[in-house]
Amino acid sequence: MEEYKEPKFYNVEQLSSILGISRSKAYELVSSSDCPFVALKIGKRVCIPANSFYKWYESLVQDTNTEKEDTTE
Repeated sequence: MEEYKEPKFYNVEQLSSILGISRSKAYELVSSSDCPFVALKIGKRVCIPANSFYKWYESLVQDTNTEKEDTTE
């Protein structure tokens, strides 16, 4: 049985699926100068390093948890 390995890079379609947004919104996000994670353009392809994406994503989760803790005090 083959072991599942997490990809090192995501493409825009995978990113849109992970975030639950349309492909056009995902392209808009990675094309923005305010993109919160690394998005590399290689030829016509856009590659998003998984570690950069998850670092940003985890910071969102931590910010949400901090806000919840602050309201319970």
